[in-house]
Amino acid sequence: MKNLLGLTFVASTAIAPIYAAELTTPSPGVPPAVDPFLTLDGGQVEQAISILRRDHVRGAKIDDAALGRATLQGLIQSLAPGAALAADAPAPVPPSPFRAEILDGRAGYIRLGSLQTENLAELDASLRDFAAKDVHGVILDLRATPESSDFAAAAQSASRFCPPGTALFTLAGPGRDESEEFVSAGDNLSRGALVVLIDENTAGAAEALAATLRWNARALLVGTRSSGRCVAFAEVPVGEKTSLRVAVAEVLVAGQEVYPRGLRPDIEIPQDPAERETILAAALVDGSAGFVFEKERAQFDEASLVAGTNPEIGSVAVKPGLIDRPLQRAVDLVTALRVFRKTD
Repeated sequence: MKNLLGLTFVASTAIAPIYAAELTTPSPGVPPAVDPFLTLDGGQVEQAISILRRDHVRGAKIDDAALGRATLQGLIQSLAPGAALAADAPAPVPPSPFRAEILDGRAGYIRLGSLQTENLAELDASLRDFAAKDVHGVILDLRATPESSDFAAAAQSASRFCPPGTALFTLAGPGRDESEEFVSAGDNLSRGALVVLIDENTAGAAEALAATLRWNARALLVGTRSSGRCVAFAEVPVGEKTSLRVAVAEVLVAGQEVYPRGLRPDIEIPQDPAERETILAAALVDGSAGFVFEKERAQFDEASLVAGTNPEIGSVAVKPGLIDRPLQRAVDLVTALRVFRKTD
């Protein structure tokens, strides 16, 4: 274990077993919560329902239709985030643009955007540019990657960071005769440290990408726990204006489940969602550096006195009050990991 820049973390070679333990083992010393519903067998459930229908002051209103709706509601709640009932068809998700830049000459920053062919081509070009400029490492930002079920595109993206032939993840479900295996193909274009930014909106194929990079590319995850919707959804009509959104397959990384708990970041850095959205939108125009490196306020000095100007008036740090804290920590980590690998 090392402590660099005030950060304590485990050597990257140990991240994979930590990931497996996090998904399969409860926190030590914390007894599992007991769900009273799970203590009842089938006969006891029927008995409790009969008592409610007979003795409750509103029991007469519990007809078969009400009982069926309550059962469906309970099932959807227990299966969340893998099931939902919607009155309207989901709105199409607008494409999210790709952006890449080098931050302070030391970290290659990639905002992947949508998992689509055009952005994958941009990813290749940016990684080759980073390699030519010998940057310290890569920060892959998935916070602006919309939820999708394009797991093939996620595998293609992961292939840029993993050796050819690496088993990336499996897509398995009851409606599939065989599990679909995704394996890394193509050139590994990334060298050095890899940090992946995630948040509670990281879902679907993007969540699968983050999980496999953590396991197979020794990436560090920074941000907040992902959504847990690392599944393929189907939209099934169940009424004239109502559809059931149901998870029909889930992603397994090295046999480990991501749904429904999601991915816990190695370093948790929360940020107000509204503030984060403002930063991500502005960074598309102005770049991300202004939200990472805080600038000192200009001071009134002799030169400005002679010039008859006052730089303190209207002078504030770039984007005052808005700092992308997860990205800021990721840049520090890239620097720390470079030092760690040189001195280890």
